[in-house]
Amino acid sequence: MLKRLFIKDYKNVNDPDVRERYGVVAGLFGITTNFILFVIKLLIGLISNSITIIADAVNNLSDAGSSILTMIGFKLSNRPADKDHPFGHARYEEITALIVAILVMCIGVLFAKSSLDKIITPQELTINAVTYAVLVIAVVLKLIQFLTYIDFSNAISSDAIKAAAMDSRNDMISTTSVLLSMVVMQVFKINIDGWVGLAVSVFVIISAAKMVKEAISPMLGVPPTREMVESVYDLIDKSEGIIGRHDLIMHSYGVGSVFASIHVEVDSKCDIIHMHDTIDNIEREAKSELGIQLTIHMDPVDVSNPVRQKLYELTVEGLKKYDSTIMLHDFRLVDGPTHTNVLFDIIEPFGVKYDIDRITEILYQEYSKEEGTYYFVINVDKKMN
Repeated sequence: MLKRLFIKDYKNVNDPDVRERYGVVAGLFGITTNFILFVIKLLIGLISNSITIIADAVNNLSDAGSSILTMIGFKLSNRPADKDHPFGHARYEEITALIVAILVMCIGVLFAKSSLDKIITPQELTINAVTYAVLVIAVVLKLIQFLTYIDFSNAISSDAIKAAAMDSRNDMISTTSVLLSMVVMQVFKINIDGWVGLAVSVFVIISAAKMVKEAISPMLGVPPTREMVESVYDLIDKSEGIIGRHDLIMHSYGVGSVFASIHVEVDSKCDIIHMHDTIDNIEREAKSELGIQLTIHMDPVDVSNPVRQKLYELTVEGLKKYDSTIMLHDFRLVDGPTHTNVLFDIIEPFGVKYDIDRITEILYQEYSKEEGTYYFVINVDKKMN
């Protein structure tokens, strides 16, 4: 309903203006609902003298502030590239998510301190039907918030709105805990207000720490998704004249601002003008269909050289004896008067360390029946995805 009412052309999520409106609507929704919750919880907390409810109310006020930050982040992220930021401003979203996560963690620490004070010096509570009604309403509103934020964040792949969704989930759990603690205190006449407040605070702090980690990771650089990698490969593999591809590197400067480079192998005797035209078309398709600024480097391969082909097959067989999953590319020969250098790259997954000396030893055994002297120059690439 929010999408249809307030986001024009809401299904066109690749449009930066539509994306900005998602952020603004999510922010306004959060400000309104969180401020309502703050007011009613604060009143009930003061009436019942419950530190847990008051802390929950202050948390809702901080959530309203977080929603304001979310709106600002989306506004800033939609600014066009300039001379100081040639790759755009899309990472403002990630910065916003980080700030929200830090604020949530600070609130959790403050709650913990207040809860410890209540444990040391417990105070009598006033619990009635109005208290329960307010807490139930709060849980329902937080559930609606959570579902709305999750829907918005999935629609536009937004870490900032996802952070708000996780915060709403935490609030829903904490308010439910408060509600249950009120029942326990009224039935068993045991004041566990401070202890419940402390438990909720610890939960908020741990959740905020995870949110901080998730917000920082994109800024440090995370690998692209398998789907994104495969979409680039599919675009290249369907193009005529491409006989191989490797060394795909992707850099994300925020959602909708992805830059990539890749090497493609072509027949060294092909029509260079025709192949250049093919590569231009691939780069244009990557931009229009995938939203990726792709740069392609062309590697000529002498596929008609029978000696190269034979040595290539020997090398593949040798590598398989070391590791059946190992991959190579950029295979080439450099002939000299006394020996031939065999150069190629192998792809090493993260967390794996290939023994280059052992690989070289196996290759010497494979080449032992060939005439001439061969030396191996092996370069190791890290596997992206």
